Amino acid sequence: MRIDAVGIASDGAGPATYLDTLEQNLDYLQSVGYDLIEIDSTPFRLIFDGRVREPQLREFVAVLRNFSVRYSLHGLMRLNLAYDSRHDLCRRIMVAQIEICRAIGATRLVYHSGLQALDAARSGIRSRLFSDEELEEGASREVDAFKYLAPIAEDSGVVIGMENGDPHLWEYTVIEGCGESRDHLSKHHARLLVDPILRQLQEINHPNVGMTLDIGHLYIAAHTLDFDYLEAVSCAAPWVKHLHFSDNFGRLDQGFDAEWERWAFGEADIHMPPGWGSIPYRGVLACLPEYHGDIILEIKPFFRDYLGDGLRAIQDILADM
Repeated sequence: MRIDAVGIASDGAGPATYLDTLEQNLDYLQSVGYDLIEIDSTPFRLIFDGRVREPQLREFVAVLRNFSVRYSLHGLMRLNLAYDSRHDLCRRIMVAQIEICRAIGATRLVYHSGLQALDAARSGIRSRLFSDEELEEGASREVDAFKYLAPIAEDSGVVIGMENGDPHLWEYTVIEGCGESRDHLSKHHARLLVDPILRQLQEINHPNVGMTLDIGHLYIAAHTLDFDYLEAVSCAAPWVKHLHFSDNFGRLDQGFDAEWERWAFGEADIHMPPGWGSIPYRGVLACLPEYHGDIILEIKPFFRDYLGDGLRAIQDILADM
C-alpha cells in the first residue's frame, strides 16, 4: 500500500456557499495540516443546464490557487447516469464536472454510483418501482455513459471513482409502500453491494474509471444487509482508485435527521472522525495491500474542532501498517 496523502472534504470546515467563505475554510483546513482537499463545487454557481459558466469558473479557480494544496472533486450527489430519464443532460453535467477538474488540477472525480433506483418513486416522478428489466437497462445505460466519458476523463488527466452507497430507513418505507418486500432493498439500491459496481467496471474496462470505496457507507450496508464487511472490502480492492474514510457504528437510521440526536443513538452515517466509532480501520487497510492513492476524510462540520485529531489518527494507523 502507498498512501500519497490523507486529505479532507472541504465541508468539514463548515458550509460554504460563497467564495469568501470557501477561502476562509480552505485557509483553516490548510492550517490544521491538510495538503489535499476534496472540493464540492456545487454551491458556487458553476454548472447551469449541463454547461460550465466560464466567468464563475475563473473566479473559483482564482480562490483555489491561493493555497498550496492538491484538490479532488466530489460531484453532484443526485446525478444518476442509470435511472434519470434525462440521459443527455446527465452526460453533459459529467463532462462539465470533468472540465472543472481540469481547471483546478484535480485528478479524482467522485461520482455516486447510479445503482439507486428509488428516488423517482420517493419524489413522485413514478408511482411504482422499476421492473427487473428496467433495472438491468439502467445499469447498462450507465456502463454506456462511462464508455463515452472515460476517454474524455483520460484526456483531462482525471480518474472517475464510482462510489458505493449506504442504506436509509426511507428506502424500506418506499419499497414496502410500493408493495414489495423489504428484502428487495439491494435489488433497488444495488450500490449498497460492491459486486454490482464491479460488474459495471469490468464492462467499462477503462483505467480512468474505477471505484471510490466509502468504508463508512459499506459498514452500515454490511450490518443492515448482513454480509461480511472485510470480505467486501477485499473484493473491491483491485478496483479501488480513491478512498473515503469516516467513522460510524454500522446502524441504520431511524428516520430522525437531527445529527446531535443520532450521535446519542449511534445511528446512521454520522461522519465522525476516525476512532470515534467502531469501523476496524486496520482491518480495512490490510484488505487493500495494492492500493496506491489518497485517503479523503469525510468528517462533518460538527466535528470541526477535531479535524486535526482525525488526521493524526489515520497517520498513526498508517505508520503501524
